[in-house]
Amino acid sequence: MNSAKGSLEVAETKSGDGRSSSIVYDSTQPALGCTDIVFNYGVLRALRGVSLEVGVGSSVGVVGVNGAGKSTLLGVLSGHLSASSGGHSTFGVDLHGRGLRDHMRKGVVLVPEGRHVIGKLSVYDNLLLGRSCFGFKKPEKSLLDFVFEVFPEVYGRRDLKAGALSGGEQQMLAIARALLAQPRILLLDEPSQGLAPKVQERLASSFAALLKSGVTMLIVEQNLSFARSCTSSIYALAQGEVRFHGDWESFASKADLLEEYL
Repeated sequence: MNSAKGSLEVAETKSGDGRSSSIVYDSTQPALGCTDIVFNYGVLRALRGVSLEVGVGSSVGVVGVNGAGKSTLLGVLSGHLSASSGGHSTFGVDLHGRGLRDHMRKGVVLVPEGRHVIGKLSVYDNLLLGRSCFGFKKPEKSLLDFVFEVFPEVYGRRDLKAGALSGGEQQMLAIARALLAQPRILLLDEPSQGLAPKVQERLASSFAALLKSGVTMLIVEQNLSFARSCTSSIYALAQGEVRFHGDWESFASKADLLEEYL
């Protein structure tokens, strides 16, 4: 249940054991923002003061070659990793130092690289597992209907073993599973990886449908063509630092960046 007063929204969430809690969101604040994020793997500095903002209802890309720090950044923003310094928030709610479950309950949900579906379980059981393992109660029919509307391919294969799905179908399943956590902002780590061009087009159209439904997205990609098809602006990372932030037209006008990232 949601209630609002001015720019503030109070959202009530319930855990699997029935306990409820309230979260106050400020709709004037970015859907996701981070400031001066630093992350170290031992003596290796993977992120060097990264700052970014994702506006409400937008789709923003993060591009970079392997080792640029893209997946590490998503790990911090989703609560999988804890930053060495710096902070991040969603709609004004401070997330620094909070774990994965807290991030999910506040609407920040990650679709990790590699899909991570459980092949021996049915597609439907994979969907339910995405909620139950984090303490969410069984999804209501209206939520399932929404997910199946976005990904009818998942509905059509709901009784099959997940391991029998194609790579594209498994990616759709992974995203559908994340949607059952009812994200305010969805973080996606290289969703086009290993997929045929036609499947990439299908994913891009589903992302457009999600934007229309009110889901904000931050998409990490190495595939610039795919990233451009489903995001309006980008951050370009190199060696853990932001090298560029702006729209695609501005990025395309910078020959040095194109040479580095193409």
